[in-house]
Amino acid sequence: MPRPLPNQRFAFARAGRVGALALTALVPLLLCVALCYYESARIVRREATIASTFIVSQVSSIIDEAHDAAQQFVLHVDDACDVLMPNLSLTAAVVPYVRTIDVIDEDHVSCSSVRLNQGMPWGAPANGMPQTPSGSWMMLADSTPMTPGRAALLVGVRASDGRSVVASVDGRYLLDLMRAAAPVGMFRRVELDFEGYPPLSDTRDGSSSDTSPMLADVRKTTASGAFDLRIYGLRAHRRAALLGLLANYLPWAAVLSALLVWLVRRLQQSRRSRRERLLRGIRMNEFYVEYQPLYGVASGRCEGAEALMRWKCRGVGIVRPDVFIAAAEDEEVIVPLTQHLLKLIARDVARMKLKPGFHLGINFAPDHLSSPRMMDDIHALREALGPDGPQIVVEVTERSLIRNTDQAQRNLEQVRKEGAEVAIDDFGTGYCSLSYLERFPFDLLKIDRGFVLTIDSEERRAVVLDSIIDLAHSLGARLVAEGVETQTQYDYLCGRGVAYIQGFIYARPMGVDAFCQWYEATGDKRFAPRESKPRA
Repeated sequence: MPRPLPNQRFAFARAGRVGALALTALVPLLLCVALCYYESARIVRREATIASTFIVSQVSSIIDEAHDAAQQFVLHVDDACDVLMPNLSLTAAVVPYVRTIDVIDEDHVSCSSVRLNQGMPWGAPANGMPQTPSGSWMMLADSTPMTPGRAALLVGVRASDGRSVVASVDGRYLLDLMRAAAPVGMFRRVELDFEGYPPLSDTRDGSSSDTSPMLADVRKTTASGAFDLRIYGLRAHRRAALLGLLANYLPWAAVLSALLVWLVRRLQQSRRSRRERLLRGIRMNEFYVEYQPLYGVASGRCEGAEALMRWKCRGVGIVRPDVFIAAAEDEEVIVPLTQHLLKLIARDVARMKLKPGFHLGINFAPDHLSSPRMMDDIHALREALGPDGPQIVVEVTERSLIRNTDQAQRNLEQVRKEGAEVAIDDFGTGYCSLSYLERFPFDLLKIDRGFVLTIDSEERRAVVLDSIIDLAHSLGARLVAEGVETQTQYDYLCGRGVAYIQGFIYARPMGVDAFCQWYEATGDKRFAPRESKPRA
């Protein structure tokens, strides 16, 4: 699958940054809305729980008091009404919520706390009374003789002779209780359901409870029977609770969202600023090249140099190569940076008076090696150097993975066909040393400084280093030792057939002016090794 073009990658990266900012901004706000929505539901349910607990407690208390009031007359139902009535009236007067206490004999009132009720037909309530031989019961009647057309809660106790003592509680008391505990603006519908009878309902806006969420459903069992309390929510109250929570917490969520967006933006700018600083450094000519001479052991003279890019960033100073090269690879600026390096090399070489056969080593990044544009850049460099220019050595660093190895292999094969050489740099320190040897054509193998440092003054064998040297010899490759600083290291490497030495013992990296002077004065002279101060 072909890789996206630079413009496409830039568009994708821009879209990704915008998407990240949008997501960062939305997450705290959406989380706040979700939590407020959840909390608003919890608030209205808690209110319904409090209201239902109070209502059930009060209704149970009313039923128990009515039951106790009726219970005390069960054993006196056979007494004459003139004897019983004063006690019925007194009890009805002192027991809260009880309006009347009646003795029912089949379908009429045989005695009552209210004289007018005595002898009246019991009517509809009698048809709904439980036909149990004994025990307590209760029912919700639509009407009673005392209050026609008004609901009443009847709490009765049946005597042994079939008659019942019934305490009547006005339904209006229960409705007032429900409205006091569950205010109109908080709940849509509150209903008391006594088993087997239509519920006593307090509907606030006339709508059906089927469209409202049920917030509480409580069942309570008393001595007279069981009843259910159901409370249905009012969506407007839920919205009001939600809006109240949002008004309190959404501004804080917006502040958090803005802070997170600022932090993410700073991170994006920090990453983007690295790219911009690199590109600005190219435009402002902040990069320059240092050249580290390469000593030929056989000739005893300078036979080449490695071009090393350096950066003196404005306002920052010298930036270490490992830092800005890694940043250039991360930000996909390494190819433009290498192209800039080739232009700087062409400009510098025009000032140098190099001997024929001079080797100039140039590092190419993995992305560049894997690109079809690499050969165009090599051709442009060769044209700029001219027919008498130095021998180009393409150095393949193995500190980074090469993604498209097939394209890189074709490029390196073409490079060799056109007269350049290939060197594998930093051998043994990266990802796939042996696979590089099998996959890529090469002429030189550069031994990393880390292996050179394993040589000690006691002349003991450096086992890994010796293995690398033997491997290179068996493959017919010339060896370049990097980072040579001491006479001991020099002697050890020369004694094992290393073709080239590179390090402070011979020469340090130099700018173009210093290199031109050094090469003119020293380049053609035989080298006498001397100890060098080791690098920190």
